[in-house]
Amino acid sequence: MKLQSHPRYTFFWGMLFFITTIFYGHAAAEDPWADEVLDYNAIDPNLGFDTPQKTLGEPVGGGTYAPNNTSLHSVGRPGPAPGSFITLKFNTPVTDDPRNPMGLDCIVFGNGFWVGGNPERKWIEAGLIEISTDINGNGLADDPWYLIPGSRNLDRSVLPAGIPNTEPYLAGNVLNSGPDNVEYNWGYAELTPTQFKYLDNYVRPDDPKEVGLSSGSGGGDAFDIAWAVKDDGSPANLSQIDFVRISAFIAQDDPTFGFITPEIDALADVAPDLDEDADGILDEYETRVANTDPSRPESTVLALEIPPQEGDSAAGAELGTAADAYGNRVTLYSSGLRSGFRAYNCMVDILSIDDPAPIAGITDKIKSSACRDFRSSETDFEAAQIQDAEFTIAYSAAEIVGLDEAELQPYRFDGLNYTQEGISAITKEVSENQLTFRSRYAGIFLLASIAGDGDTQSSAGKITLHATPDFAVVGEPGTAVTVTSEAIELLDESIAPEGMYFTVSTTLGLVTSADADPTTEGIQVAATEGRITFTVQGTTQSGTATFAAASLNGAVHGSLPYPFHAGMPVSSVEIYKIDPAATAPGPVHFMTSPMTDMYGNPLDDGAVVTLVAQGGSILTPDVQPTVTGHQLSIHDGIAEFSVRVYTTDEHDTEMLHLELYADENETFLLEQDDFILDVVEMPLLSTYTLLLLVLCILVCRHYCRKRST
Repeated sequence: MKLQSHPRYTFFWGMLFFITTIFYGHAAAEDPWADEVLDYNAIDPNLGFDTPQKTLGEPVGGGTYAPNNTSLHSVGRPGPAPGSFITLKFNTPVTDDPRNPMGLDCIVFGNGFWVGGNPERKWIEAGLIEISTDINGNGLADDPWYLIPGSRNLDRSVLPAGIPNTEPYLAGNVLNSGPDNVEYNWGYAELTPTQFKYLDNYVRPDDPKEVGLSSGSGGGDAFDIAWAVKDDGSPANLSQIDFVRISAFIAQDDPTFGFITPEIDALADVAPDLDEDADGILDEYETRVANTDPSRPESTVLALEIPPQEGDSAAGAELGTAADAYGNRVTLYSSGLRSGFRAYNCMVDILSIDDPAPIAGITDKIKSSACRDFRSSETDFEAAQIQDAEFTIAYSAAEIVGLDEAELQPYRFDGLNYTQEGISAITKEVSENQLTFRSRYAGIFLLASIAGDGDTQSSAGKITLHATPDFAVVGEPGTAVTVTSEAIELLDESIAPEGMYFTVSTTLGLVTSADADPTTEGIQVAATEGRITFTVQGTTQSGTATFAAASLNGAVHGSLPYPFHAGMPVSSVEIYKIDPAATAPGPVHFMTSPMTDMYGNPLDDGAVVTLVAQGGSILTPDVQPTVTGHQLSIHDGIAEFSVRVYTTDEHDTEMLHLELYADENETFLLEQDDFILDVVEMPLLSTYTLLLLVLCILVCRHYCRKRST
């Protein structure tokens, strides 16, 4: 059977990639998600969300600011027996495994979110978790049930009628009432946001007892099987579970959103913290979900986008690299914001293979024996909304015997012939025996060249590039950038002759220089006095561009990272009190919603906005004190600040008026808002307290003087 890599064979490639028993000789284990809805009862579920089957399979996250509500089941509200609940079954038991991160064994995913992006302030609707083991082996949940009591140490008496949502709250707009970085509420369902899919994050638990999301976690609410108790409160001492039941237990009819009803997205069996090939992907995720080989780092999972909580993936950001022990590798890069229904992960593999079409010739070239199969679940990277993938073929001297090393070129097998369609940015490190290129398509690649002396071990030349101005701003069109090189030294240490062509490119923006050689792929410019110059025009996409130049054979090359900054922020910004119950006098802490420019680009870290406060004084330092107005710095697209509200003896409340501008001249208004705060004056110290304080000061002064003498 021929291995096809042209777009018309995408379906067959995808099917072939996932038949892992052919590739690796092992059968895939059952996935870690819940497999069956055994029973449910929903009293007054939220309209449109009474679909229990949506709790099966992989989670569908929306991030910390807002949930993705396409894969949710509304459990319902507490009420008459049997109440509102859903019972789910795992075909493969979930074990109490000490190798699991933090000892946590199972994750319940829901649709909680951080209000205003503040991890201390959540919108939640807690659900009670019970677990059971299929002791009699009949596949039915008719064995004893055990409760996860959680941080409130609840018992089964809260079911089925429920308990009031009394302070500290367990539903609605809930402020964490624990100390800094410590979660007050844990051990219940739907307390924590479900993150976007990212690598193996859905089998990595969040620490339920800490504020925020643990690095690498997919969110959700994880629990330890060892937390389960019997009805008398004693430990259940379970070694594994087969069933999970989630029940509604907060009895309140919210005036804005209706009944409090937990929404459940999915359940997951936590993967042990084992990574045999050190590729960053847990072995159990590789075998149970990705169907990649946990013993080979080149058979792995790469991200197609990075969630904001994990650093984000602005255009130009590296999404991940897979490499084998010989130096063959594939690297993915972001093209910026992606949209629509899309994959979040890409499964890749790298294999050294024989030429699949020995009789298929390459015009004017001799084929080497350096043939690599770069397999990918995304065969068309442009269709996947990322940049063309970067591939490196590491070849041995034996693979290029009788060929001119400096003239090596990559060719892709399209199922019938070898082609350079979709291939660009070819560079060589001949001293390292590596050839790197970009390709829109994955597949089988083979190196070919003209006749020559084989492996010469020469050192490749280097092109050093500079750009003016130092940075650019997006627009229609964006900033024009001039790119120049220093004198270009060739492999024989001579300077590039007059008129020698070099291929120039950029990963963001457009090269606007005239093409000096239209017969050659890409845009070519000619050397003048040993140097080259070309121009790049910015577009509406911000991020880090890579400007590149290479000789036509790729042996002499260079590149330069270059920032295209987002433009000014636009309106539709919201300002939130971090603590909605804050009172005056302050300080009162605020944060904004994420800000973007008019093209949807997130603002760069270090960008500034101007804040005006009427009725209070801004406590956050001015990051540009020499500029008119009070400037705030942006981080992760958000501005955080504090204001001390003025108070008088005339009113029980005070009003704070805030205005946020995109510029220091206060001409581009982003948002204005009024906040009414209750005045809670600090009590005056009593005469006794004042006398005691003065006495303490005098004693301290006397002691200090005595020590000094």
